[in-house]
Amino acid sequence: MTLSRHSDGFTLPEVCVALAVFLIGTTALLGCWNFFNREVADERYRLERFYGVVSSMEALIVERPPCADSLLALGHATIRLDRVPGNIPLAWAVVAWDGFSLKRLVRCR
Repeated sequence: MTLSRHSDGFTLPEVCVALAVFLIGTTALLGCWNFFNREVADERYRLERFYGVVSSMEALIVERPPCADSLLALGHATIRLDRVPGNIPLAWAVVAWDGFSLKRLVRCR
């Protein structure tokens, strides 16, 4: 009767090393996934602010503001109007919201 030292399975140290490598890799991938999700959420928030500024500016174009130097708040956006001197009713409109700002010449009433 001969005893063979060759086995068809894995030894305990090999299994432990394989599990450690797998867990470290999984942890790294989850960390990258979390970073990616935060970046996507931040990009969505920036787009929301940008679209808010654009829609506020469009509202000023559609509904003519009064021709007076003023500072207004429309939703989250801040609107500053600076009247242009002259006979034509024009004003510089600056719409700002949390780092985004647009400046445009608009007709006023």
